[in-house]
Amino acid sequence: MDYLRFELRKIKGSGILVIGVVLTILSVLFQGYLGLMVKEITCDIIHVTAMDLFSTLIFPIFISVVVSESFSIEETNCGIANSYFTNISINKIYTMKLLTVRLINLFYFILAAAITMIFVALKGGNPLLTLLKEWKWIVLSVLTIFSLINIVGLIIILFKSRLCSMLISVIATIFASILNPLGISWLNPWYGFEHALFYRGLSPIAITYMITLFVLSEFLIKKKIQVIPNLLESMV
Repeated sequence: MDYLRFELRKIKGSGILVIGVVLTILSVLFQGYLGLMVKEITCDIIHVTAMDLFSTLIFPIFISVVVSESFSIEETNCGIANSYFTNISINKIYTMKLLTVRLINLFYFILAAAITMIFVALKGGNPLLTLLKEWKWIVLSVLTIFSLINIVGLIIILFKSRLCSMLISVIATIFASILNPLGISWLNPWYGFEHALFYRGLSPIAITYMITLFVLSEFLIKKKIQVIPNLLESMV
C-alpha cells in the first residue's frame, strides 16, 4: 500500500489528475449538450454522442500522458536502478505503477460515463437500464484501457523515452480514422474506445482481436517487469 500511495501522490503532485478531470468533464459536457439540443438523438444513443470527443481524442492521449508520467521519472533519473541497488523490489514498483495508472484511468472513464447518464436522464431515459444494456461497451472500454496502458508502458520500458511513447500515441490517435475506409481501424488500439462505443458494428474478428490484444499485452508487460532486475544485474 505504501508503494500505491506514493504513486498516487506523485501523479497528484504533477497536476495531471486535476487536468484529466477537467478535460473529461468539459469534453463530455460539451458533446452531451450538443446531443441534448438535437431532437433526433434519443436517450438510447445520446451517451455515444456525449462520449465521442472524449473517446476518440482526449482519453487515448491522456492515458499515454498518465502512464508516461508514472513510468518515465524513474527511467530518466535512474530511480529504478537506485531502487534495485538499495534492495527495493523492482517488480513491486512496476506492479504498483500499473495498478495506479489503471485506477486513475478507470476513474476518468467512470466519471465520463456518469456524466453521460445525466444526459440520458435529461432525454427521458433510465440511466441504470442504459448501463445494463450497454454492458458490452463498458467491458470493451475497460479492456481497451488496460491494453493501452500495457502498450504504452512497454514502449517506455523498451525505449526509455516518454517523448517516443507520446509521439506514437498522438500520431496513432490523430490518424486513427485513416484506416476506416479499409475497414481495419479496429487494429489500432488507440481507436479502441470509439469501436467500443459502436460495438454493434464490430465483427466477431474485431472483438476477438481486442480481447486477444489485452491478453497478449498483459502477458508481455508482466514478462518485461520480471526481467528488469536481471537487466540491472548485467549493469554491475
